[in-house]
Amino acid sequence: MSANAWWRRVYIHPLFLLVLLAYALTGHLSRMWIAFTVVFMHELSHALIAETYGLRVDRIEIWPFGGIARIDGLGSQDPDVEMMVAMAGPIQNFLLAALAWSLEGKVGVPSPLVREFITLNLGLGALNLLPVAPLDGGRLARVYLGRRLGHARAERVVTEAGLWMARGLIGIALLCLAFGRLPFNLAIFSAFLYWGARGQRSQSSYWIIRDLAVRPSRFQQRPIWRVDDLAVRESTPVGKVLEVMRPMHYHRVSVLDSELRPLGVLSEEDLIAGLHHHGPSITVGNLLVVR
Repeated sequence: MSANAWWRRVYIHPLFLLVLLAYALTGHLSRMWIAFTVVFMHELSHALIAETYGLRVDRIEIWPFGGIARIDGLGSQDPDVEMMVAMAGPIQNFLLAALAWSLEGKVGVPSPLVREFITLNLGLGALNLLPVAPLDGGRLARVYLGRRLGHARAERVVTEAGLWMARGLIGIALLCLAFGRLPFNLAIFSAFLYWGARGQRSQSSYWIIRDLAVRPSRFQQRPIWRVDDLAVRESTPVGKVLEVMRPMHYHRVSVLDSELRPLGVLSEEDLIAGLHHHGPSITVGNLLVVR
């Protein structure tokens, strides 16, 4: 990233400023600044690794107890690139924690602040490895599952996991409140997790379209792919078949009737053309006729 682009690429949510004020009024301002530094460095590592692969970083958003690096086109990249960008954040947290531990007592920073820095880095790194959206672990899980279930199904799995985890944490926070104690940090994190997972679910329908659009360029980058043969009943909509398509695989569809008798074979190009000309609801049987 160029230095002159920093200030217009970093966005601090107003809620973060309110939390910062709350920590200042309770005498914990230094802890909040450490948390800000840890979160910012985490998102910065995502952005820097993304730029090494030629991706454009739209901006870095800082929320209370979390952040997001908005990277244009990351979901359309080679899965290995997406995994490297996702892993950058937690790895950087663990490295910073190790560095701070090795320097503790050797620099002019009070040990309690150093230990706080270590704890927050370890906590953020470990937390982000949870396999739910919108955390880094959710992105890793989606890439892993996408190779087995297809992009769309994998996206639904990690997104729903994130939503249910957020609901569970909100329930725990409300239960604590009923007993006279408000776990402020837990409540904020739960809200952040729920907001992020809902936002990702709203975009899940675009994963198939994105993947189809970039498949030719991926094939240019990796000219050898595995071939997946699918047996599909003739009444199945094309959209359902596209949901199980896996990245970096080429798909052939054998269309069968209800008695498992073969009716014909559709190529991946047939499926894409059918989606473009007839929409996702056309069945593979009808596509055999009109292609």
